[in-house]
This record gives sequence, structure tokens and C-alpha cells, in this order.
Amino acid sequence: MTSAHPKQSLNLLAPVTGLITPIEKVPDPTFAQKMVGDGVAIDPASERLVSPCDGKVTQLHSAGHALTVTTKGGLEVLMHIGLETVNLKGKGFKPQVSQGQEVKTGDPLIDFDADYIIHNASSLITILVITNTELASGFLPGSGFAEAGKTEVLEVLLKEAPTETKASTDFALSSDPIVILNPSGLHARPSAVLVNHAKQYKSNITIQKEDGTKGNAKSVVSLMGLEIKSHDRVIIHAEGEDAKEAIETLAPLLASGLGENIHGVPSQEPQLKPEKKVSEDPNVLLGVSASPGQAIGKIFQLRYQEIAVVKKGKGPEEENKQLKEAIIAAREELKELQQSMRLKAEAGKAAIFSAHEELLEDPALLSDATNGINAGESAAYAWQKAFSAQADKLSKLNNELLAGRANDVRDIGRRVLSRLTGASTAKPDLPDSAILVAEDLTPSDTASLDRSKVQGFAITGGSATSHASILARAASIPAIAAIEDRALDIPTGTPAVLDGDKGELRLNPSAEEVTAIKELQKKSHEQRKMELADAQMSSQTTDDHRVKVVGNIGGLSEAEEIPPLGGEGVGLLRSEFLFLQRSVAPDETEQAAVYTSIAKVLGPDRDLVVRTLDVGGDKPLAYMPLPEEMNPFLGIRGIRLNQLGTDLFKSQIRAILSAAPFTKLHIMFPMVTTADELKEAKSLVLAEKEALGITQDVKIGIMVEVPAAALTSDILAKEADFFSIGTNDLTQYTLAIDRGHPRLAKMADALHPAVLRLIDRTVKAAHDNGRWVGVCGGIAGDTQAGPVLIGLGVDELSVSGGSIPTIKAMVRRQSFSECQEIAQKALQMATSTEVRQFLAQITSQHDLRRVNINKT
Repeated sequence: MTSAHPKQSLNLLAPVTGLITPIEKVPDPTFAQKMVGDGVAIDPASERLVSPCDGKVTQLHSAGHALTVTTKGGLEVLMHIGLETVNLKGKGFKPQVSQGQEVKTGDPLIDFDADYIIHNASSLITILVITNTELASGFLPGSGFAEAGKTEVLEVLLKEAPTETKASTDFALSSDPIVILNPSGLHARPSAVLVNHAKQYKSNITIQKEDGTKGNAKSVVSLMGLEIKSHDRVIIHAEGEDAKEAIETLAPLLASGLGENIHGVPSQEPQLKPEKKVSEDPNVLLGVSASPGQAIGKIFQLRYQEIAVVKKGKGPEEENKQLKEAIIAAREELKELQQSMRLKAEAGKAAIFSAHEELLEDPALLSDATNGINAGESAAYAWQKAFSAQADKLSKLNNELLAGRANDVRDIGRRVLSRLTGASTAKPDLPDSAILVAEDLTPSDTASLDRSKVQGFAITGGSATSHASILARAASIPAIAAIEDRALDIPTGTPAVLDGDKGELRLNPSAEEVTAIKELQKKSHEQRKMELADAQMSSQTTDDHRVKVVGNIGGLSEAEEIPPLGGEGVGLLRSEFLFLQRSVAPDETEQAAVYTSIAKVLGPDRDLVVRTLDVGGDKPLAYMPLPEEMNPFLGIRGIRLNQLGTDLFKSQIRAILSAAPFTKLHIMFPMVTTADELKEAKSLVLAEKEALGITQDVKIGIMVEVPAAALTSDILAKEADFFSIGTNDLTQYTLAIDRGHPRLAKMADALHPAVLRLIDRTVKAAHDNGRWVGVCGGIAGDTQAGPVLIGLGVDELSVSGGSIPTIKAMVRRQSFSECQEIAQKALQMATSTEVRQFLAQITSQHDLRRVNINKT
């Protein structure tokens, strides 16, 4: 990567060895949306961070995971090792420099323990960004595999620094002291959110700690340099014509956590991942669950056959030509493979092989191979040596993530090598009911497994996050990764049971165990096959009582699954997916495009129920700070967001209404407690509907998820066209149990008689007013609970897409009159345990109609 204007640009070298990744693909919106700055990311294959340029270390975080090197020209180069690594509190990091130290390109900055980080943070991916992007006119990122301190990864096009203008001090204001409640203080993510907002104002804005030190609120580096910790007190100072507006916006934003959940999140040391267990039973081998499910069969030891190559080449020109042609052919193979997967709606699998396509262009691989060819080696020999060296380098750290990347390199290496040598790519002749055992499987191997013969696989390498595991889950192949090495010594033909859920391989199972598992598998398979075959059938009971079954979705791809699975519409579109994990709210046009696309997929004969934005509590938004609340789950959330007076609510309503011409549109408001809240929101919908000239009928309903709504459902039913009961929140509010509580969550059962009585009351009130009632909470997909909900008179069950055929089949097995008797029995019971025991006794029968309810 070279610049056409060398005097106006700065080339930064790789701070770590690894595969370059576009900053936009980093799985963290703070970096992906360039809130911190612009640059690149690298998936590390080394354990040392080096300086990408000459400069001074102007900021070194106390947790040792991030630092900034500032160049002589003032460019701030921030490097951040891993994601969520601030929570490691310094463990796994050994800084080799101190703040204020001058460094040269390639000098060691931080040594880190990649294996520890992989196990205790969300990602090892390392970020390199320019934080003061105003000094640059553009950024040219590199691609391929980079070597630390040698490969150029980012070219920064510089522009002349603007002339400084001093803000007027006629408008100098300060905030009241603010307590920082972020569990890890102001690390990169919250700092970036604050900077993003501060840059909207012309005033000079600084953050001051109690010790008097100040930092520029428009600089991530400056803020991180303050080392603001949790529970520190700070003051915001602003000087300029819009100082008042800046303080009024930034102070509550800072106090509310800048988009982080600051309520009930203790600042604690991360828990270490337990070491892999080794079974003492010679017939039991342990690993980690890579893909769920059970497999019965016989062990088949799978080994790679080495491809023979000739070392001496026929001359550089001929060998380089052969290599080029082999890479082109391999690329075409990968394109065809991706296209085939996309046609099968397997976009996730296709993305893996898209990454392989990029590896074919890796400059380090190509350079090493070309150097070997120019030294007289054959293309096959040079290529084999090059990709083997790169794979070995990646796997030396012996951690899960890097081992997976090494396997990808071997996969594309063998693909090209087969083209160069003409070696057969035919798979070994597998026996029926094979349980494969291997050191590892490449993504290509996994994607091409013959499902008619392969029941499952166990590999000594890999992990639950490796590409082989991802592909196994996509294909529903039970699999175990990181199994004990002695698995490679099991004789081919040994009978075995592979339990992908437990990560356990059992050898020589008893005949009784095999028979029981096979019978269970057979019944499960036959039942699912029948459910799918009958998915388009109407869901009505044996005595002709109709219950609609619809889907809960969170985006377009999930909407596309509903019609083929027999879904009669969408009972809950969670619109939050458009608003979460981003720095700015989606505009009306973006929202309208998504809602309209979903409506067109469903068509004019199916319902689409769109729940308006439901955030607050456990789903804060960085760009919509809420005032600090003692208990946010009892504060501003759901429909109460309308009280903030922002345009966000109105904009969403207009966007949703744009879908009305294409489907049976329903708008649903969450967390409604009073009739006044509903009337106000309803009037807004009707006004916008008229303003937009929407003539189609649009139904307006509410989520019943607080006891107050259930208890006054007779009043609310006079205003709402329909009710949808959100049993997850209704249960936690009724029982006063946080459904996410580690010790109490199991007690938050929607089959508690108190919750069932609220459902019963709501259904009766709705039907008395000619309204229909749905249930969209988790209990709607619980087949055991189905008879109770049907018996209470629930008109619609809204479940995840994959559960639609199962729930429709469950409805068709019931008798409505008997479900009514069951429901009345359940209402009189004392505990959810008693209700579940009662239902278990009923559902264990092959035919519900034969149950003598009076004797239970």
C-alpha cells in the first residue's frame, strides 16, 4: 500500500500479526460505527502489541489493554486489545512502556496472554484507530495477513490543521458534580459515546475530576487519559455560545451511563473458564458441546491423506502461471459454493467461505509462495510450504480462536494444492451410521459431510466457536469439540453414543441404552416430520375451536420463515432490532423500508403486529439517555417513552403506517398501565394516519404485561382493538421476581395460578367487548401449557418461527371442552409446581380425550 502523496499521508504498520478485518465488521458498534475513530482491526496471531509508528505514548490505560501513541504531527493512534477487556482489570496484559515514553516503529508496547483473553473476554480482535479524525481527509485500510511492525495496514491521508479559534468565555458554565456509575468507569465505549455527543457543540467542553485534572470531552484519548473510575465525581465545563445546551444534554447522558447498564451490575473480577475435565471412565470421553443432539453409531477414524508434491519446479514463469490458475479455480469453486448456500438460505455458512475467498488474496501467503517458486521450487511445493507455515504460526498459541483460524488456512491451502497436483478430492468411503473422530475438520469437510451416513463427529481440536462447529449446528449434526486426545486411539468400528448436548462420547453402550435412544429419536423425528407435513393445516381443536398460531420475529430474515412453516402471520415484531447497537436512531425512511419489506413477505392475508419501541430497563439506548432511576424496570420504558416529548415515537408511528397497504397491519403499544396512556398514543396514530392519507384499516392494541392492565382490562378493552399478553413481564411483575435473577428465576413460572387468573380475567374482559386476545410470551410455545391457554379462551398463540408447526399440531390434538375443564382445575391450584404436575399427568397420555379429569 503506497500513497500518491507521500508528504500528505502517514502509513501505519501492523501493531500485531494477524488477519486484517475492516473496522465496520468489528462486533461492537462503538468501533464498527467509528464512534471512537476510523481505522482497521486485526485478528491477532501474536501476543505482543508493537508501535505502528514513531511517537509518544500519551495515554496508557490502567487495565493495560489500551494505549495511545501520538505522532509528531499530533495524530492520535489508539490501540485497543480485545473487546470488553477493560473488565479483566489488567489480568493478561503486561505493558512494556510507560506514559510519556518516546517510541519508535516496531517497539514493544504491550505483551498479552491471548489464551487468557479468549477465555475471559468477548473477543481478542485488536483495534487500531485514529481518534482525532478531523486531522485526516481520508483513510485507506489494508487487507490480508499482516506481520507486526512490517506490513502497512492503514494509510492516513492528512490535511492541514485548521486555525484554532478560541471560544468566547462570555458563556462559561459548569455542571453540578456527577457520579460516574459505569462499572468499569469511562473506558473506550462510554467515552466514545460522550465524545460523539460533545462534538455536536461549538463550545470548548472539558471534563474535570475531583483532583483538578481535566480532559477534552471531544477526544476519546483525552477522556481515557483521565482514568475516570466507577464512582468518581466529575464536573462538565463548557465555554462558548451553546454552553448551556451542551451542559443540559451531556450531564444527564453522563449520569445515566452513556448507554451502559449501570443498574445492578456489580464491578467484579471475571470468572475464569474451568479447565477441561478428563473422564476417569475408560468408556466415557469428555469434550465441549459443539452442536446439540444425540448420535448412535460406530466410530470411524478420519485422517487426512498427505498430498505428495515434487520439490523442483520447471521454471518460475511456468510455476507462477500454474499457481495463479489454481488460485483462480479455487476462487470459482468458493463462489459456486457460496451461491449454492445462499440459494438454500444458508447465508451464515456462505459467509465462512467468503472469508476463505479473502484468504486466497493474502499477501503473506502469496509472497512466501512466490519467493519459493523464484528460488526454483515447484508451485505445489512452495504453496504447501507457505500455507503450512502460516497455519502453524497461527496455531502455536494453542487457543481456541487461533486454532480455528489456522484450520481455515489449511482448508484453502489444500483446496489450491489439490488443483495444483491433480490430487483426488474424493471423500473416503464412509460406513453407515458413522461417528467421525478426527484431530480436526476443515469447514469444507464439515459442509460436505454425507448426512445419510454421518451421524455425528468428535474432534480433538477446535472449539464451540470454530467454523466446523458453526457449520455443524447449521446442519443439525451432533458434534463435540476439544475431546480428550485418547479419542484418536479408539478402534474404528467401536459402538458409541455421542451426546452433543453434554459434550460426552460413550463407548460400548448397552443394548438397552441404544434401544431407548433410538426409540426416542425415531419418535421425535417422525413427530417433527408429521408436524412439518401438516404445517399448512388450520389449527383448530377436535371440536372445531379455532386458535391462530403466528410468529414472534425480530427482523426480515425471520419474517421470511413464517409462511413456509405455516404461520398465519406475525403476532409480535420486536421493533427494537432497528434501534439497538447503534450510535444514532434510525430515520423514518430506514424504518419504513424494513417494515414495508416484512409486510410484503407476509402478504395481504396475514396479520402483522408491530410492537412500538420497547426500551429502558434492560435495553438502554446510547443516543436516548434516560434520567437516572432507582429501578428502571419500574420507570420510563415502553409506552412511557412517549412522555419524553421526543420525535422518535412519532417518527416510528409514521414508518410503521407505511406498511398498511401491504398487509393486515396492527400497531401494539408495550407497558400500558392506564387508559389515558392508550388514548394519547391512539390519537397520535389516528392523526398521523390521516396526515399520510392511509385508507387501510389499522388495528391498535396493547401488550398486557403489568397487573394493572390485566385488572382494568375491561376498561382498556373499550379503547384497544386487541390484547397481546406478554407473560414474561406479567409474571415477573406479578410475582415480584426478576426473571434474570440467578437464584429466583426458576420460580418465575407463568403457570403460577396468580398469573393464570390475570390471563383469565383479561380474556373474559376482551371477549365481553368483542376483542381478541393473544399470548406472545414464552409460555405460548410451551406445549405442556397449551391446553390451559386454549381452555382460558386465548385466541392466538405467538411463538418462535421453528415452533409454529409443533404448536399447531398441539392445538389439533386438543378438545376445547376438555381444555376448558383443565383450565378451571389449574385456576384453583395453589402453586405452579402443582399446575405443572397436573399437566404432565395429562400430556403423558396418548389421547387427551381419554383422560378422566374428575379423577385427577
